[in-house]
Amino acid sequence: MIKYQPLYRWRRTKIDHQDTPTDNDWSGYDGEVCIGRIQRQTNGPMKDQWLWTGGTIRRAPKRLLPHSGYVGEGREAMRAVEEWYHRQLQLNGIERTAD
Repeated sequence: MIKYQPLYRWRRTKIDHQDTPTDNDWSGYDGEVCIGRIQRQTNGPMKDQWLWTGGTIRRAPKRLLPHSGYVGEGREAMRAVEEWYHRQLQLNGIERTAD
């Protein structure tokens, strides 16, 4: 099985200068636009699942729901965010401007 190859730039999430990024928390970007975030759950009933959450796109007044969910692998969480992002742009009639 071929692993999903992300379409956008993903980097470890860093909240501020004191935060130490980990392999359990990633943010995706289309240019300067944060398209969403994925986080591996390390505790609780969803332990080892990946939470994906679509970002807030300022120029998109209509919000596509659901904008979050759980999947079993990090790359599949990236795919979920990227597919949500494409649908969000389409819903709002927005063309991608970043490459």
